[in-house]
Amino acid sequence: MSDRTLDRATFEAIEAYVLERMDAAERIAFEQRLAADPLLRAELELEREHIRAVELGGLESMLKGIAAAERGASGGGHWPRLLKYAAVVALVAGGALWWALRTPLNERLFAEHFVADPGLPVAMGVLDDPAFADAMVAYKEAAYPEARNKFRALLDHDPGNDTLHYYLGCTALAMDDASEAILHLRSIVGMERSAFGAKARWYLFLAYVRKGDNANARSVDLDADPVFNERARAIKVRLGP
Repeated sequence: MSDRTLDRATFEAIEAYVLERMDAAERIAFEQRLAADPLLRAELELEREHIRAVELGGLESMLKGIAAAERGASGGGHWPRLLKYAAVVALVAGGALWWALRTPLNERLFAEHFVADPGLPVAMGVLDDPAFADAMVAYKEAAYPEARNKFRALLDHDPGNDTLHYYLGCTALAMDDASEAILHLRSIVGMERSAFGAKARWYLFLAYVRKGDNANARSVDLDADPVFNERARAIKVRLGP
């Protein structure tokens, strides 16, 4: 265990990072420090735990206050009803906080960063293959089991098609099937000149995160990607060494 202590400026930086008060440049610089400093990472997690404890304490106090006020409310009017609405809001907030505290880190990170690919346009004449257009319509409507079956049928006849592999990977990830997503997305990352290479790499990274395969997640190189590099770096920092 290191005997080194952190100075006041560092503690203030930790607080600013946790409360999202840093600008982009400060955040990147701080995350670079986090990646190289185990003590700093430990203090960051401790600060997060302190904030969670305060939030839980505040929620508990709120619920007790609501209960006491409702017991003391007399007569008719809207006050008791408003108290019940407030209690519902408090319980919803508590549920969200409980999820944040109890859900595994990898699952939380995936939920925070995963946004499904919007798909290709299916206006008349844009897609020449009616079967593919039909599968894409199902995908865009979030009918993922139907889309997966249709994309699979197409892939049986064209197993090297990067577009089909990409959207099968995206479909699987949207269905929370990280293993199948990895299978398809990894095949695209290995292809040269695929139009889906950059996005496939990002979704492959998220699939590894969702699966809890941190070693392979860290091996996905997004450092040169102008769109996803900062998000990937932030996730890797939160995953730790």
